[in-house]
Amino acid sequence: MATPLRIACFGDSLTEGYGLNPGQALPAVLERMLNEQGVAARCLNFGVSGDTAGDGLLRLNRVLSASPDAAIVAFGANDCFVHDPISEIRNNLDAILDAFAKRNIPVLLVGIKALTDVGREYKQTFDRIFEELADQYAVPLFPDILSPYFGNPLLKLIDGTHPNAAGVEALARALLPHVSELTRQVSSSAKN
Repeated sequence: MATPLRIACFGDSLTEGYGLNPGQALPAVLERMLNEQGVAARCLNFGVSGDTAGDGLLRLNRVLSASPDAAIVAFGANDCFVHDPISEIRNNLDAILDAFAKRNIPVLLVGIKALTDVGREYKQTFDRIFEELADQYAVPLFPDILSPYFGNPLLKLIDGTHPNAAGVEALARALLPHVSELTRQVSSSAKN
């Protein structure tokens, strides 16, 4: 039997599974879906509620020491919520992506679109960060982690922000083609 690929799911509460059982969190659901497709994978949950990209950068060594074969990087929601300076958000994400790139660890960057109440100028510059970094590092981008569930109240917890179990399923289904491609990238680079 093949050794499972180790995918570090690195982000905030949307990764951690805020308000849900561990088996309902995004990494567990992605792992199940990959396994159902015949892909031997272990999705490691490195999500921490409330984390910004800066917080993520502070615990990056813990993620790297787990020796992942690939990573899903999903920060930005809290950065936007607390109105961190755009340059600071970009620099923190840049440092995270650079660390994975230096170790030849393939990454799927998961972006987020700023909600409209942050002001037009902030929203425009914030929304561009993810596309610019994906281009800079030549990594695939899933543009908006909220898009698969946010518009449907039946897919959200009572707080109106986080996905419920059905919302996580919808998010995982939307991410799955990108994550499957990531696993193929790992497999083909292992053969070379």
